[in-house]
Amino acid sequence: MEDAIIGSVPHALGLIINELSKNAFMLAFEKDLADLKGLVDPESIAADDFELLENVNDPVVQVLLESVDRVITCMTTYYLINNLDDMEVMENEEYNEIASGYVYGYIIDWESKDYADMLYNLNAIYLSLSQVLYHASCQLSLKVIDVPDHIYDDFFTYVLGLNEYELNNGDKNIALLFDLMDHLSMDLKKIDQIFDN
Repeated sequence: MEDAIIGSVPHALGLIINELSKNAFMLAFEKDLADLKGLVDPESIAADDFELLENVNDPVVQVLLESVDRVITCMTTYYLINNLDDMEVMENEEYNEIASGYVYGYIIDWESKDYADMLYNLNAIYLSLSQVLYHASCQLSLKVIDVPDHIYDDFFTYVLGLNEYELNNGDKNIALLFDLMDHLSMDLKKIDQIFDN
């Protein structure tokens, strides 16, 4: 079971990348890439499509891309820490099912209608991505697939910065995920500053 938990984390990270990328495209389609709206599906992004975002002038889209890079770096480091073969892990259906089982419980499709709504909803999206990372950390710490309900209350204690939660017991995987949570939180603060201006 522990191997399955360890193997499911890259799938969760991949789904986080998809969510961030989807939102970057949706924002870009409202401004810089408006002429491509409807031609590229933000739900199924290919590597070639992703290159379009690099040339978008929207600072929020650029922060979302920074977040994607952070998640990719985290995933690469995670593979190295655990001596995992990325192709083998990503082709494992059990790992995918474990990750999908909780990731889609946190990620909400807001069906935003315009640019301002999408910007506003990024707060909830980033919060849900942190919940995904926290859930994965709990699975790693407790060595269980089904995390007990009472654990979720501790998430808000961590996010609010009221304490450095004891979940991180020196485990490199958990420390890596907590570090990513912190960096994504900083990215959200950048977005909020852009939105406020």
